[in-house]
Amino acid sequence: MLEQLDLARALDKREYKERIEALQARLYDLEQALFEARLPAIVVFEGWAGTAKVQTISALTRHLDPRGLRVHSITPPRTSETLYPWLYRFWLKTPSYGQIAIFDRSWYREVLAAQAGGEIDTVRPRLHDIASFERLLADDGAVILKFWLHISQHEQHRRFKKLLADPLTAWQVTEEDQQQQRNYAAYHAAAEHVLSHTDQPYAPWALIAANDKRYARVAVLETVLNALETRLGHHSAAAGTPDDLFDASGASFRRGLDRIRAVQNGEVVAAAPIQASATLAAGTVPGILRQVDLSLHLGQREYERELKRLQATLYLLGLAVYRKQRPVVLVFEGWDAAGKGGAIKRVTEKLDPRAYTVHAIAAPAGDDKSHHYLYRFWRRLPPCGQFAIFDRSWYGRVLVERIEGFARPDEWQRAYDEINDFERQLVDHGALICKFWMHLSPDEQLRRFEERQSVPYKAWKLTDEDWRNRARWPEYEEAADDMLRRTSTAAAPWTVVESEDKRYARIKVLATVVRRLESEVGHISL
Repeated sequence: MLEQLDLARALDKREYKERIEALQARLYDLEQALFEARLPAIVVFEGWAGTAKVQTISALTRHLDPRGLRVHSITPPRTSETLYPWLYRFWLKTPSYGQIAIFDRSWYREVLAAQAGGEIDTVRPRLHDIASFERLLADDGAVILKFWLHISQHEQHRRFKKLLADPLTAWQVTEEDQQQQRNYAAYHAAAEHVLSHTDQPYAPWALIAANDKRYARVAVLETVLNALETRLGHHSAAAGTPDDLFDASGASFRRGLDRIRAVQNGEVVAAAPIQASATLAAGTVPGILRQVDLSLHLGQREYERELKRLQATLYLLGLAVYRKQRPVVLVFEGWDAAGKGGAIKRVTEKLDPRAYTVHAIAAPAGDDKSHHYLYRFWRRLPPCGQFAIFDRSWYGRVLVERIEGFARPDEWQRAYDEINDFERQLVDHGALICKFWMHLSPDEQLRRFEERQSVPYKAWKLTDEDWRNRARWPEYEEAADDMLRRTSTAAAPWTVVESEDKRYARIKVLATVVRRLESEVGHISL
């Protein structure tokens, strides 16, 4: 790929000035169109040290509205960032809908270094993670552009020599840069490998000949403009935008996005077909929830004995989890009034309060609402050694968003694979995941609703939304069955909890968590 570039291409100062000013003016207009369409854009700059990436980014952003963009300079991960899955810090930097995020180096930095160093076992899974990451963002409407700025070994050596000769600029050439110069051939081969494996229609690489800095800057701006104009349905700056194409509000934004995709004539790649998971927590036959035995119950004396034992064991396991620096993720889904809150309380009751965070997940708001639906869960992941407990979770995508129409069919259908891959990345990082579906009968739910209505200090728990969800029980049951079938895996299985009897449900949850942690960090004897 890189050998085919004509590194001799150049622009004189006069032509450069004329072209760059016109390009910058057009780019400002497109930034406004992106904002109106609520489409995020991601621009990645990778390439050789010494290719003046910062100056190219400066030329790109000079006339843009600074309120609509963020520039991220990526360095090796800090100690705190190593406590999370490796893509965590990049998820936090993804742009809001309608904004532009520019990366001076990116998620490719570590992968390129690992490939150059022959760390194949590191590179392979990370290339898979990158493909998933970029695909998720593209499917959510993001425009992704990736630039590799390429110079020859001789040109890199010349630039380094000039910088090092001046005390005011010598600091710009780091030891890492000089190592790259000494091992140019190895880095060249690494770049070829990574570029060829991550060049996709939804996230293409643009290879830029950068021996001449003026030519490189113009080439970058023209590439960005062409991509944005294509995405937004513009054929030229003079063509303008149909007045009704973009609308920043709710459902009309969805219609606008659909029309934008139609304009692209198939540029957006269709989602991969859903693959049913091989492992099911509750069986493999249709109608999983209808097979659950809700007659199971536990006496008060046995409940109190088991509660004391399991909570003491869980406390000690929490210490072991901290010592071994393993993150723990507990997910609670289920019917309204099925006892999620009561089960969570029994899990956390005896844990060190510094060791866990409980996230009560409602409809997205604020910054969460302006990003990909998984963004708000990435930003709530636990660091190594701690628990994150989710009262509702990312499974809302295939439950309430599916039933209530907040997600289009293509969005919630591809979410099964997106969620499985999200959880796989957590497990690869060392996370222990337990997922619970709290299940009860419609009759028991009605009894609990009526009890809540009649007890003043419980009445606040019952909302109009609870009654509306109850009226759509068959639809939610079908969605839950699909969820259990398609997202229960060996590494992150679902456990269906028979919740007709609250005591039984709480003990089953505790016992399941204890058993899962003991299988990973060792058995605890009291």
